[in-house]
Amino acid sequence: MSRSADFPPYRVTSDRRTPKRCYVYMHLGPDRTPFYIGKGSGSRAWSTDRDALWNHYVRTRCDNAYQVVIVAEDLNEEDALELEDDLIAKHGRTLTNWINPGRQFDYAALDRYHALRDATTSFVSVTRPLEVTDPETAIQRYRQAIKRVHEYTAMTLETGLVADLRKEVGEPVSGDILALDRLTLVLRKLGRFGEIVGDVDDYFAHYPDGVWPNHAVLNRRAEAIAILAGERRAPTPSKIKPKVRKVGLVPEGELAPLLVRARRDRYPFDWLVAARLCRRHHDLDREMALLEEYLSGPRVNGRSWLELEERLFKLRAMLAE
Repeated sequence: MSRSADFPPYRVTSDRRTPKRCYVYMHLGPDRTPFYIGKGSGSRAWSTDRDALWNHYVRTRCDNAYQVVIVAEDLNEEDALELEDDLIAKHGRTLTNWINPGRQFDYAALDRYHALRDATTSFVSVTRPLEVTDPETAIQRYRQAIKRVHEYTAMTLETGLVADLRKEVGEPVSGDILALDRLTLVLRKLGRFGEIVGDVDDYFAHYPDGVWPNHAVLNRRAEAIAILAGERRAPTPSKIKPKVRKVGLVPEGELAPLLVRARRDRYPFDWLVAARLCRRHHDLDREMALLEEYLSGPRVNGRSWLELEERLFKLRAMLAE
């Protein structure tokens, strides 16, 4: 985000010139504390085409005035990058640079955040088969999942200068829209259009910039409003054509070598390749058996097994329809 024309012009208290080749520069505040370090060429050091945090810092901490200092010039690209990295590491806590080892992350909180987010994603996946067999329970669980999203997105993951600036500029909080997406699908099938509007509006009260304008959730909300206003006819089940599922058998000659390696190494990608082969031949029962076999055993380190788990629950939902 560049600086708005509504603000007074910045005052740069150093002579503007064109350093030789690549160079490394600093922006200093009134007390000569560096608040930005960069690598550039030409007139980059004097450019005010910066992000929102840089502009906010200059306005609120520097009274619109700062100094440009050329630390070194006539460098090749590699040397300039190395010097830039060294200086950012040295002065990180006072810098607005986004990529910056001096940013003060709470790594324990980050671990909790990712654990809660992964658990919520898994919770939503487990719920999907209930959309057909027990839609009321599915609705309750999706609303519970949305509350979980509110909990982990409200966590404090970072302190320090960059975190303060992000709060001051009002940087939007990003949510996870998957649970709302599934919730509105179920409500639409049940004809509960007023609830669609209420649930969507409540979600976007927390995350006003959470999705792009043409997201399916927003389209369902617009449809629900039109139906409630009598401007549009509600969809009826008779207009929905039943899905015809293709049924086939995966060739054992293709599958067997994949399973030998998959069962030996238990590497998730090998099982994913085998599952995709089954899906390509429309052998969904065999695909489900393979996924259940893998997920019933010990999990490898990392999060790649989550893709297999989600694939299994989507498959169960598909077979239940």
